Amino acid sequence: MTGYSTEGWGDLFLAAAGATAALSGLIFVGLSVNIRTVLDIDKQVGSNFLTGRAIEALVALLSVLVISLVALTPTIARGVLAAFILLTAATSAISPVRAVLASRSQRQLTVATAWRLVTATSLTLTLLAAGATLAAGHGGGLDWLPASFVLAVAVAAINAWILLVEILR
Repeated sequence: MTGYSTEGWGDLFLAAAGATAALSGLIFVGLSVNIRTVLDIDKQVGSNFLTGRAIEALVALLSVLVISLVALTPTIARGVLAAFILLTAATSAISPVRAVLASRSQRQLTVATAWRLVTATSLTLTLLAAGATLAAGHGGGLDWLPASFVLAVAVAAINAWILLVEILR
């Protein structure tokens, strides 16, 4: 098993796909429970403050799901998988950009926004590292994905907590 072939990685990809699919569903259910409050807060703030967090959580989880499903494709070429990972990294850049915009609208960088920025940026960077090093054939390749997957769950968990618990305080 190496970081440059999907051989031997099947169990990780199966577990990640199943877990992130289930968590994505839970976010949808949890959001639907608080949808009126979420939309009211967005209207008060004048932006998609909370609905944007929902998007960030789903993008993080769906990134793991997409990578896992594509990686499970039998005999997928290394370059094709690397391209999918890099494309996913580009979409994951939504979260750090949103975190920066949130800090600008608040006119200050709060501890919560700083953590949001750190986790989201780390997710994007580890996905970029995985895709780029997989394409290059050295530097880690798929070995970066477990860190990416954990960071994606962290991004989703942070945003889900805000959506489901903090808004009710």
